[in-house]
Amino acid sequence: MAHDKATHTDDVEKLVEIIKDTKVAMLTTHGPDGLESRPLSVTEVGSDADVWFFAAASSDVAEQVSKDQEVNAAFSDDKCWVSLSGKANLVTDVAKKKELWNSAVAAFFSQEPESPEIVLIQMESDSAQYWENPGGVLSLAASWVKGKVTGEPARPGDSATVDL
Repeated sequence: MAHDKATHTDDVEKLVEIIKDTKVAMLTTHGPDGLESRPLSVTEVGSDADVWFFAAASSDVAEQVSKDQEVNAAFSDDKCWVSLSGKANLVTDVAKKKELWNSAVAAFFSQEPESPEIVLIQMESDSAQYWENPGGVLSLAASWVKGKVTGEPARPGDSATVDL
């Protein structure tokens, strides 16, 4: 059953759970020719749905975030979808980089976390939308087909808009 507003705490907890389970986001930034998206591994998700990513300081994503902080991150698996909007900051604090550093991150970088070539992108989330269909894609398709046959609107699962 879809809903527009549930309790704020429940929605934020659900949102954080979906993001943690998904692990990779398509982060959209403002590039020189318009919007650009690329996949980034999620390093950490805060209880407030703030998300942390590692990036190379010389990368396009880091350069774009330094020029325009407005970003969107999209998360998807076969049962859940999230669109997260907010502001991104580049973080160069070595202690924070060491805190979040792990073997998966190390596999992508030849430098150590102390290197100035390694930065964190902290996405401070402002709002989000999520959709969840516990039955997965097949259940969603079946709901659409049933809706076409019966004339009833499809019931794809739960959704919410969350102000963070």
